[in-house]
Amino acid sequence: MFGPGGVLFLLSHEMLLTWRAFRASGKGRHVRRIIFYSVMTALLGFGGYWAAKFLSEITPQPDVLTLGIVGSAFAILFSLMLSQALMLITESLYQRGDLDLLLSSPAPLWRVVIVRMSAIAINVALFYLILVAAICVWLPFFGGWAWLSFAPSILLLSLFATAVALVLASAMFALIGPKNTRIFAQILGSIIGASFFIASQIPRFTEDENRAQAMRDVFNALIPVLGDAASPISLPARAAFGLNADLALWALVALASFLSAVWWYASRFANDAAAITGLGARKRRNTRAARAMRSGSAVTLIFKEWRLLVRDPLLLSQILLPLLYFAPLFAVFGTRITEEGLSPVSAAGFASAFVLLITSFAAGLAWLTVSAEDAPDLIASAPVSRDQVDNAKAIAAAVPSAFLLTPPVIGLSIIVTPIAGFWMLVGGAAAILSTCLIAIWHQTPGTRKEFRRRTRGSLMLNFGRSFVALGWVGATGLAVSGWAIAAIIPAIISLGFMLALHESRPKEPEPA
Repeated sequence: MFGPGGVLFLLSHEMLLTWRAFRASGKGRHVRRIIFYSVMTALLGFGGYWAAKFLSEITPQPDVLTLGIVGSAFAILFSLMLSQALMLITESLYQRGDLDLLLSSPAPLWRVVIVRMSAIAINVALFYLILVAAICVWLPFFGGWAWLSFAPSILLLSLFATAVALVLASAMFALIGPKNTRIFAQILGSIIGASFFIASQIPRFTEDENRAQAMRDVFNALIPVLGDAASPISLPARAAFGLNADLALWALVALASFLSAVWWYASRFANDAAAITGLGARKRRNTRAARAMRSGSAVTLIFKEWRLLVRDPLLLSQILLPLLYFAPLFAVFGTRITEEGLSPVSAAGFASAFVLLITSFAAGLAWLTVSAEDAPDLIASAPVSRDQVDNAKAIAAAVPSAFLLTPPVIGLSIIVTPIAGFWMLVGGAAAILSTCLIAIWHQTPGTRKEFRRRTRGSLMLNFGRSFVALGWVGATGLAVSGWAIAAIIPAIISLGFMLALHESRPKEPEPA
């Protein structure tokens, strides 16, 4: 167990890989990271001290209301853990690149799979365990022993969520195949993670005077279900309070579910892994069908970036994901337009929110086109200048963002006034242009598969980006609401930060 190839040996190796990836994400900024995490540890310890002192003075009373509240919190945690576990399982299959090594190793396949899934469960629970540990570490000093069951309950919830994610991944693999599973699993994980946020926005579709009552009705409907002490659904909440043998029963259910899911997954892992490793095989294309570069290098580079996006639906779905979070907001605006029209204040809020969305969308695309390059040596050796390449890549990010901006601009022009649509167009275009220019000035090179963990630069650069974006958002809102003169102030602030970011860009080495 402890020697090379043992369970603990392999598990320690998996956690070491996680730690290396964590350190690599902050390469070159070790001092700032140490300071940041030292401050965060101090804040967590300070907050945990007072939270533990407060909880220790309360005797847990697991009635229907308390169990319902804790059960609701656990339901939200479960959705977040399931989302993260599904993404990590997909990443371990498709992006680690070590399947051939695992299949050819002398270690039993069952041991390899259970170690990897255990590491995923630990990584899923780690953030929440740190938050809980900041409180639990102080509880014994104040006599709050009754609250210590929350930590193991959360770890067991992570094991159960990983088991469900394994079943989902295996089912998708069997139903839609390895290629589609890679895309669909990540999209499904993102949707599950956003589900509670989207569900919380549903009461906004009701009228203002009925909104509070609608939320109370939802609360009153959920509490009896999640707080029923005789229901299996409330088992994790009861275990958190350490009632009777509920913690032992919850441990038995979670561990049995995890081991059963791992066994089922491992039984077909070899075939699935072989199918995944075969995804890279492609038929050689007929070179006679290759088209000549007739439109110039700039247009060719733009279409090259678009073609790469179309070929990778997973990346495209990750870029479009922010639209999912803004969907309830725009749906609320839509219902209010049909019922009572769009006031200048509502129109300003709509325009500002969409400019913020466009900025986020353009930032993701700009990093992907400008900085993310899987063949940088090939691009560097091309007979075009660096400026031509950067400009073409920035245009490849700006054009889709402009297309996304066009429909709301037209809608605002028709529903409110043409001048309101004009100001939204100006603000959105300025935000897109600023985002693309910053992406050129401060490039953070990486590969496309690092999109989720892309490096965003220094703290000052992040502040500069944020202020530029917020400046254009504020200017758009003021101009659409009729305060075009006042909009000059945030616009000037954005231009000032743009000038500072331009002057602080890394200088290119002079030719010898």
